[in-house]
Amino acid sequence: MGGDHPSPVQVNLVSIGQRRSRRAMIRRMGRASRRRAEVRRRPVRSTSSATLRPLSPADLSAVRDLLVGTVEVRDLRHLDLYLEAPSPANRYGIGLAAEEDGEVVGAACGAGIALGLAGMPISEEEVQHRIGLVDFLTVHVEHRRQGLGARLHDALLNGLRDSGHRLVLGKMAADRRDLVPVYTHWGWSVGARGAGVVVDFLGDPIALAEEPTLRVAWKSLTPGVHLAPLGRLGVPAVTGVFYKRPTTA
Repeated sequence: MGGDHPSPVQVNLVSIGQRRSRRAMIRRMGRASRRRAEVRRRPVRSTSSATLRPLSPADLSAVRDLLVGTVEVRDLRHLDLYLEAPSPANRYGIGLAAEEDGEVVGAACGAGIALGLAGMPISEEEVQHRIGLVDFLTVHVEHRRQGLGARLHDALLNGLRDSGHRLVLGKMAADRRDLVPVYTHWGWSVGARGAGVVVDFLGDPIALAEEPTLRVAWKSLTPGVHLAPLGRLGVPAVTGVFYKRPTTA
């Protein structure tokens, strides 16, 4: 709300003698809410004509500029992970650029999660191969609301699926509540602040990304991955990510 408008708590504390003023304030607040709703309902502009292609070394400076204010990239070599074909060497990473009129106007990158836990029933490489992470998805401000973000999202997830990932995670700052409806619309399940996500590691529930400043979203990349109660306590966990090993006689 703007500085001229009292907060809801302040409105509730207005005395009886100020009811007329209170009604005026509520009307102003109602108009502000309608304006915000109109902003949310703004139609998507004409469809973007940008071309999606694999990320190349020549794109890295432009991608760093696109990420200013969201992700700090101090060393462009940190983006090399997304330049090679998916393999164990780069955690099955994938990088995409959106180009229009010779300019990089968007990018999306992801790779397998880096997770090393002592006594884990599954190898670190297998975890990287089956659980992907959207590291970032960004679109130039002048090219938003044209469907480009959705195209980058779909292409990245298709690439992660094709490289063998069965589950993909996304992290967002907990205070970025504006991103929740976006990811929900794209079919993600978005968790509560600091809750992380519990994944079934062949019968062993392990909580990932339990960080108080983050909100974690997850999406299945294959029909066999879903949320189900696990163990005697019925802990809700994402199951079906890892193939069960055959039992020996």
